[in-house]
Amino acid sequence: MGLFGLGKKTTTPPPAQAAAVPAVNTQALNLTGISLAKGASTGISMVKADPTVQITAHLDWDGGTSGRRAKGADLELYVLYVPAADVKTGCDTTFNAIYYRNLGRLHDAPHIQHHGDSRVPGRETATIGRPDQQGYALICAYSAVGNGVGSFREYGAKAIVTDGRGQTVTVPLYDTDRYAYWVAIALVDFTGDGAVISQVEKYSAPGSEARPVLASDGQVLMDAGPVEFK
Repeated sequence: MGLFGLGKKTTTPPPAQAAAVPAVNTQALNLTGISLAKGASTGISMVKADPTVQITAHLDWDGGTSGRRAKGADLELYVLYVPAADVKTGCDTTFNAIYYRNLGRLHDAPHIQHHGDSRVPGRETATIGRPDQQGYALICAYSAVGNGVGSFREYGAKAIVTDGRGQTVTVPLYDTDRYAYWVAIALVDFTGDGAVISQVEKYSAPGSEARPVLASDGQVLMDAGPVEFK
């Protein structure tokens, strides 16, 4: 079965035995698997009781054009999270964050670990373990003040989420907001049987350094968290 059940790997039989090849929704596929449309969601199946299951979240960016890179392209990956035990209805705010100043721990709570800072275009990565103990995780990016004016889309920023077992979701950005220091890119919802990944794409107010907040019910609140400055 192909990725997410979208297609099969087929071989071409001899001409005398040729058969019709099932159509594949190529608009939903790229080299890394599923690519989410704006506001779309998709699921990753997993055995939540298996403590070895890990979700890897990447923030990728190429810096955009050579001129854009020369002006600065230092982005930061943040993973805001709500543990399963803290999930509840309403909208209680939480301020849990894994990022370059708080790398977290993979084998102890919160079972989320950031793998280090990159000050140049490329990739930053965080691993999310123990999905049975996770409620929500929000993948965000922060643009250093030294980058000047420029949108996350111009930097080529996107999130890539994979379970390491053949299921990968790319979460692009579609809007151009040149005055935002923050973007909430993707929400990973662990509250069901597997994980549901949603394209969020919410931007901070112009000039606001306050990071987003992930509420206890999975709501994303922009400009509501501590102020960051880099």
